[in-house]
Amino acid sequence: REAVVSTQSTGGPQNSEHVILCIHGEPTWSFLYRFMISELSHRGYRVIALDFIGFGKSDKYSSVDMYTHDLHTLTLKLFIEHLKLSNITLVVHDWGGPVGLSVVKDMPQLIDSLCILNTVLPCRDDTALRHIVNLFHFICWSAAIFVCQTHIPLGALLGYEGVDGATSKGYTAPFPNYRYKAGVARWPQLVPMLPWGNSRIIEDMRSTKRFLRTWKKPVLMMFCTDGISGKGPSKELFKSLFPHGVDIPITGGGCLAPEFKGEELAQHLCRFLNENKKKK
Repeated sequence: REAVVSTQSTGGPQNSEHVILCIHGEPTWSFLYRFMISELSHRGYRVIALDFIGFGKSDKYSSVDMYTHDLHTLTLKLFIEHLKLSNITLVVHDWGGPVGLSVVKDMPQLIDSLCILNTVLPCRDDTALRHIVNLFHFICWSAAIFVCQTHIPLGALLGYEGVDGATSKGYTAPFPNYRYKAGVARWPQLVPMLPWGNSRIIEDMRSTKRFLRTWKKPVLMMFCTDGISGKGPSKELFKSLFPHGVDIPITGGGCLAPEFKGEELAQHLCRFLNENKKKK
């Protein structure tokens, strides 16, 4: 049967011409955006945060082989088409960045603006390979996945990122046992940070970069300075892709900016959207 994709949707009229679409990374789900959703909806925006297949309240395949880069990008494209979304502000975070930004190149006419949080856009020739901190973090995470596979202790890893016990239970609720964690175990293998990564994904990342260099629509970059990819070559890559973009460094937040800095991020995003609206 077809897999069911779950969402959180709130704020603004359902027929609103503008929508903020939030894309999560690993090993989170739409729960990550609850503070941003609350603040943005309070200000009258329509906000949607989906759960990729294998995450959150969406259906989950039990086999890691079912999860591919194409599955995630196709899920996002079909999701946008099914809901007939347009005039989208796309918010991407963590490993949702490579998926979300890849989709931008395939349906740019539906995207009005980009909001980029701590993320990467890797391929073999990415400058992040020369940034030992980024690479070390990726290797550690991948090593944990390699050793534990679907038995990975998500609560402990979230605790390492500073998430308290009660909140961690919210994040791990959709993954009650190892049979639900195949998507989590697979995603690190789909991020081509290392030279021997999947050549098809690498080429998709390269074509995404080539397209984004031509992007002239508004871009807001908000990277936590203490998080992986928050400074150095990863962030510099996005600044080079979007020289016209607005760059707002965020103090604190680590690798989970929407969790620890959700209200602040939403406030910056609201100002950004209002200023762009005035320019039209």
